[in-house]
Amino acid sequence: MKKALIKLPRNRVRRNYLGGAGIDRLHGEPVCVDNDRPEEWLGSMVEAVNPGMDVIEHEGLIQVDTDEGKRYLRDMVDGEKEYYLGDCMRKDGSWQLSFLYKILDSSMRLHIQAHPTSGFARSVMGKRYGKLECYYILRVREDIEPYIYLGFQHSPSRKEWKDIIESQDKERMEACFEKIPVKPGEVWYIPGGMPHAIGEGITLLEIMEPSDLVVRCEFEREGIIVPEEGRFMGRDIDFCLDIFDYNEYSKEDIVRKCKVSPVVLKDSPEYKELLLINETFTPCFYVGKIEVMKDSVISHHGRFTIGLVTRGACVMEADGCRMALRQGDSFAIAASVQNYKVDVEDGAELCMVYPGNDMKMDI
Repeated sequence: MKKALIKLPRNRVRRNYLGGAGIDRLHGEPVCVDNDRPEEWLGSMVEAVNPGMDVIEHEGLIQVDTDEGKRYLRDMVDGEKEYYLGDCMRKDGSWQLSFLYKILDSSMRLHIQAHPTSGFARSVMGKRYGKLECYYILRVREDIEPYIYLGFQHSPSRKEWKDIIESQDKERMEACFEKIPVKPGEVWYIPGGMPHAIGEGITLLEIMEPSDLVVRCEFEREGIIVPEEGRFMGRDIDFCLDIFDYNEYSKEDIVRKCKVSPVVLKDSPEYKELLLINETFTPCFYVGKIEVMKDSVISHHGRFTIGLVTRGACVMEADGCRMALRQGDSFAIAASVQNYKVDVEDGAELCMVYPGNDMKMDI
């Protein structure tokens, strides 16, 4: 059965770092706990890769309740591609959702890592997607000065970086970076190839290309060890060294290059719509934010959309479907929806992600 609106269940996923209390807090839980499930994957059609951990079948894939029982969202969409995807398919009718949307909460600084660019992934690795990422900072824990590592501020040579990784010289590794301050409400773009790490105490939305390709430079952090099979994508260090951007960027360079200024698309008494990430950053996805102040009818853009209520509560209606949503709830909107109604009492903020034109490309 086709559904214009789908309320999505929570979908926590294991990772090799600790966190998650911020996700509990976003959901309004009375007890907020850090553990090995520091991410929630929203509407995910991607399976998690967790080397060194016990296998959980289809971990990461989201299931939704239907009249026929639980079904994977991926299968629902595949069964009604035209209804859910519109024209976001290749000529032969095949498709893969061109983004993965997460809530991420870190209680520790994450391991320093990098991801291949789309070009490298396609031309060298034979993969459709690399792993460009974007962050929308939601919250910061008390008594934390939030930061990220992003790009080399004190760039090593390729040979020096290899030696640092092989020797696991953490002092030399951290000396390659300076802390880039971040704060709630900011949007950041993380290009493929740039070494980076999210600092402790940050809750953010992470939107990325739908792959789990990662080179982990730091093998141990706060007692959490990255197993050998999780370090170099199944390759060796010399292969992975070609992925890195060895340019030296000052903190000011990084802010100019990677901090994103949202674009206002509509500003009315009822709602304000902003575009956070557009096609100049990636052909894979768009990220938008809608701030609803009063009951509104909002035009849909004709693409399958995954959304999250980041503040407030609302009731959403479209094509005979109605769902009550509160802060922390996620949902999907079919491409066939022309407009949807959002009713609010004290306002709501919705963060929406939908595919770019890459989904339609035959590669």
